[in-house]
Amino acid sequence: MGYPKFRGRIFFCLTAIGLLLPSILFGQEKALRVMSYNIRHGEGLDNMIDLDRIASIIDKQKVDFCALQEVDKLCKRSGSVDQTAYLASTCSLNGFFGSFMEFNSGQYGMANLSADTASSSLALRLPDGLREARVAIIQEFEIPELGSILFVNVHFDWISGLEGTKSRLAQAKALMQYLNTSDAAVIITGDFNCTPDSPTMQFFKENGFVFAKKGPDRMSFQGDKEAEIDHLILRSSAVLSIDLEQIRLLKEPLASDHRPLIAELRIGTN
Repeated sequence: MGYPKFRGRIFFCLTAIGLLLPSILFGQEKALRVMSYNIRHGEGLDNMIDLDRIASIIDKQKVDFCALQEVDKLCKRSGSVDQTAYLASTCSLNGFFGSFMEFNSGQYGMANLSADTASSSLALRLPDGLREARVAIIQEFEIPELGSILFVNVHFDWISGLEGTKSRLAQAKALMQYLNTSDAAVIITGDFNCTPDSPTMQFFKENGFVFAKKGPDRMSFQGDKEAEIDHLILRSSAVLSIDLEQIRLLKEPLASDHRPLIAELRIGTN
């Protein structure tokens, strides 16, 4: 009479194994939401500096990682505010500022915001642009049960013409030299100041990066002349895969001369 109970236990065990098999066979996965936004030190196309407007846009997206370009720290033109600290506090995120240069009684540069604390953060000095210095922010994050990834924020030289092309390519090569010292998977996003078919983007492709195509609505710069210059590129590692689920540009016509870029990613084991 104990046979039915034994059979029930077998059924329970097989069911449990069946439920576990997907995670065993396909590995763990995690969804990430990433944002890139050139905020023009909070100055909108209405010529009003409104950092709360920027904070509201960021907060609504509930991002894991956010790369910001054209960020002021204690500059007079934007009210002597530490914009990274203000946005991080307002959006309940961690903030890290990377300074390009001393400017307007403060500093001018870029910033990363993140839901989790980075295990390491670096403002990597890049070759100077033709008119402005540049850094790239590189942060390492531990993804529980998966491994580490690098989240990189870039804002390459904005000068046009052949000289600008050479400058951006030199900055990209300096960044790549550093990234190639790590075995981690990499997410790079920001204001590349070049189009998808440019020599700089081709260089990243030759180094194993996959370009996230935006589709028909792809013009991220909405100033005097529309252009597709804000991008996201991905490189998986031997351990972790990074796949694009969705990418889009938000319709924010006033807060900055750039549109916010939002990407939904899936991180998994290889």
